[in-house]
Amino acid sequence: MDETVVEQKYVDYIESLIEGIVPLLPEDVNKLQQDYLENNIRHSALLLASSMQTDTVFQRLTFEQQCVYIQIMAEWSFHKEIDLFRSGIPAKYWKIVMQKIWYTIWEVMYACIQNEAPENIVLDIVKRYVNRTYNDAVEELKDTNIIDDETEEKAKEQSNIEIMAQEYNAKLKFRKIKRIFNYAILFAVIAATITFLVLKYQTVGIIIVLTFLAIYTLVPFVRN
Repeated sequence: MDETVVEQKYVDYIESLIEGIVPLLPEDVNKLQQDYLENNIRHSALLLASSMQTDTVFQRLTFEQQCVYIQIMAEWSFHKEIDLFRSGIPAKYWKIVMQKIWYTIWEVMYACIQNEAPENIVLDIVKRYVNRTYNDAVEELKDTNIIDDETEEKAKEQSNIEIMAQEYNAKLKFRKIKRIFNYAILFAVIAATITFLVLKYQTVGIIIVLTFLAIYTLVPFVRN
């Protein structure tokens, strides 16, 4: 991926990605790590964008399609950088691991575009190869005695993307339970109100309830 002058539309898009990613940073990422991560996302995405301007394979895509691939590069840079932060691997080796991951992503996306693979297939293949490259890089650090067995195991256990997915599912479950609870309270209030009207006013109460239900049913119909 040779560096060239990147068009402003790519630069603007990449900066918007970084702006959107920063709020997603977990609490255990400090300011120094955040700056490091932002710079690496920017660097890898700009290198990919420069390829998209000059390479005939990437030029098959529209700008909107190219943005999808830039986003894939940025998101995986985000997740694997955080995995490295938590891995116990010395900081001076993080860039070596990430360079291998960036090149793998580039190669996989390039091959997928050449073979006109659907975007959902691209996502699956990129995920598989990114994880394989990451584990291979960790094993290489272990084989060269840069890290020990414990650090290797800890590094391989990291998966920020899985953690975020679990947190997201937990939030969805909480929202669903909260919605059910709110509906239960609403139904209880309505049932109590109807019971009170019927018992206190009898026939008049029933008429009031039926009138209310008729209005509630007819209003959306009249609007349509």
